[in-house]
Amino acid sequence: MKTSHHILAECRYTRRIWDLTAIWIAQPSLRLNAWLLSSNAIEWWTYITTILDSPRKALRCLTLLIMWEIWKERNARVFNRHENSTTTLMTKIREEAFAWLVAGQKT
Repeated sequence: MKTSHHILAECRYTRRIWDLTAIWIAQPSLRLNAWLLSSNAIEWWTYITTILDSPRKALRCLTLLIMWEIWKERNARVFNRHENSTTTLMTKIREEAFAWLVAGQKT
């Protein structure tokens, strides 16, 4: 049985998404080799979103967005037998992050 921790942080596809995200936002602490071992999703998420010298609120919003997109990808694979490449999912994540940014801007 696959756990939420496995789906969000441990599977090969997901790990590639986190590495690409780390490169995209220039946040090396999101790279796999910077992660501490964790036994569950909450412990893992708390660790990666409480990194020193990073805007905590923005990082938490982004990680939640990525987790949501990974979860939707998982559901598409399980229920619709449709798989996206990591490139396609990263494009979706970037577009959605931009939409969130625009929606939260104050004029």
